[in-house]
Amino acid sequence: MPKIISYQKGKGIKRMTSMRVVKRFRWSMAHRLIHGYKGPCASLHGHEYEVEVTVTGEMDAVGMAVDFADIKRTCLGWIKEHLDHTTIVCESDTALLDFLQRENQRHYVVDFNTTAENLAIHLREVLQKELNRELDRPLSVTHIRLLETPSSWVEVP
Repeated sequence: MPKIISYQKGKGIKRMTSMRVVKRFRWSMAHRLIHGYKGPCASLHGHEYEVEVTVTGEMDAVGMAVDFADIKRTCLGWIKEHLDHTTIVCESDTALLDFLQRENQRHYVVDFNTTAENLAIHLREVLQKELNRELDRPLSVTHIRLLETPSSWVEVP
């Protein structure tokens, strides 16, 4: 006969106050590396990016640090509006920027070389601002894992 496990108030689940909640998103985006980069990624190319966003917050009376739906609405909303099916381009890459503007192509301009490392840092900063703006509770983006390919990623604590 299987053992029956029940929860008894004060004797069961130990309540934690701070939790990490992780949500994963995907989008397609093109880029190229500049500033003296000599490898094949100096040519315009695209990736199916994936990001894992870790949000840390205090549990509420419902027992949640943050609703997954709120993270999705806020973070994926920003990603779809700014990055999905765009070309991310450094403002100093004037040849590519001129082409994208002339051809009326979706693009997102940044002030850094569009490496995965720089993009992960940027996402952490932007998504933190978006969560602060959209949600009425103190939350921190405490970790970003950005996959540029299924076997290559960077992490920002």
